[in-house]
Amino acid sequence: MKYIQIKIILSYIFILSWTILSAQVHFNEHIIDTNTRGAGGLAAGDFDGDSDIDIIAASLEDDQIIMFRNEGSDTILWTKQIIAENIDNAHSVYSADFDNDGDLDIVAAAYQGSPGVLWLRNDGGNPINWSQFTVATTFYNAHEVYSYDIDLDGRMDIIGASSDLNKISWWRNTGGDTIEWVEQVISNHVEKAKSARVADFDGDGDMDIVGVAITAHKILWWENRGSDPIEWTEHLVDGHFLGPHRAEPVDMDYDGDMDILCAGYLGHEVAWWRNEGGDTILWKKESIASGVTNACIAQAADIDNDNDLDIVATAQGKNEILLFLNDNGTSTVWVEQIISDYLLRPWPLIVCDLDQDNDLDIVSASSHQGSAEVIWWENDLNVGISNMNIQTNRDSLYCYPNPFREHLHIKVDIQYGGEVELLLLNSNGQMVSILFAGHLPKGTHYFEYHEPNLPQGVYGLSLRNDHIFETYSRVIRVD
Repeated sequence: MKYIQIKIILSYIFILSWTILSAQVHFNEHIIDTNTRGAGGLAAGDFDGDSDIDIIAASLEDDQIIMFRNEGSDTILWTKQIIAENIDNAHSVYSADFDNDGDLDIVAAAYQGSPGVLWLRNDGGNPINWSQFTVATTFYNAHEVYSYDIDLDGRMDIIGASSDLNKISWWRNTGGDTIEWVEQVISNHVEKAKSARVADFDGDGDMDIVGVAITAHKILWWENRGSDPIEWTEHLVDGHFLGPHRAEPVDMDYDGDMDILCAGYLGHEVAWWRNEGGDTILWKKESIASGVTNACIAQAADIDNDNDLDIVATAQGKNEILLFLNDNGTSTVWVEQIISDYLLRPWPLIVCDLDQDNDLDIVSASSHQGSAEVIWWENDLNVGISNMNIQTNRDSLYCYPNPFREHLHIKVDIQYGGEVELLLLNSNGQMVSILFAGHLPKGTHYFEYHEPNLPQGVYGLSLRNDHIFETYSRVIRVD
């Protein structure tokens, strides 16, 4: 356990937890760009170090990687910068700090031809200067690329899924001034592989892989057996889910192990598989929705700030961006809401707090043969005290004693290690102070908070762990 002292204050505090009253979430639509033809992938991050979240897009019809710089203001303004060209059928992007220099770089893939899998080094500057390096020239038809520290050596590696090679591979980041990448094949018989993601499914402390074979209708996971190079054992999650397109690891039921969320492109379905543990993991399918026509991507996030995971999905066949609100907190009852039904052929999807107002927004884009639009939907939740009601849940965030006048002690239980933010919010959900921001390992951690000049009133504590896209909140009342 770790004890951290953070000087804050409070006089006479009551602890509450809030959930948003049952209702649809309202979104305001904003255009980012109308000339990004055939977006195959999106990524988000603060690439220029100005504390705003920027957007990266892969344009498969223009063979470009594009950055949309967030210029701030009440209605966000965007500056478009082409950062790489001649990326044949640019199909996927993801962001990570590959060279450990403190800024975000990019990995991207060319679906057809040159240069295969590449990474773009962020060299700073205004506008940012980017240097291009090849990762793999013969990984043809890379449908998706992704990044994670697979071997846990402190360097971000790359994982990719090739549709025509039926292959899922990862490239080990060996470090150095000019990074060398060493390919290790996980499997070369994943029929029309579409995606691969990383998580510790069996709870043994190392990183496993989940991937999909769209034409074989299979969701698969590969158990990391250790050794160097890593040995992988393949396991079947489901062999009858029609056309799985993207599988995402997420702890849907908050039981401490990683489940799997998947979008079925050919079966027009979004579902999740409950990890029931065991020496050989058993998986139980829980359907979220059918009729999601040509479902491309589904992501889990707490959209309505009620402390459970909702689902956002892109349905390419009906031009829909859909939200499924978790109606009973058990991830078994869902209420569907259409966010948009006129963005042509939406495919890529990002869920993040783009305007930094403490609720999660949505970004998507029109894919090939579409309308060339990149759009974000502003979540207008604007949590205030009038929209909160009491809910007891102290497993993740607990404050004591209650009430008190001199000190507030905060206990935090982290289910998965990762980058964590602990924020103090006012009654409108606006940030007052960052209490902690950094890496915390799995386990229990303690904070002490003092601030002699904090006015009396009602406040909130927000705990965010980006690794599993969760937000936990508690309301604090000061007398």
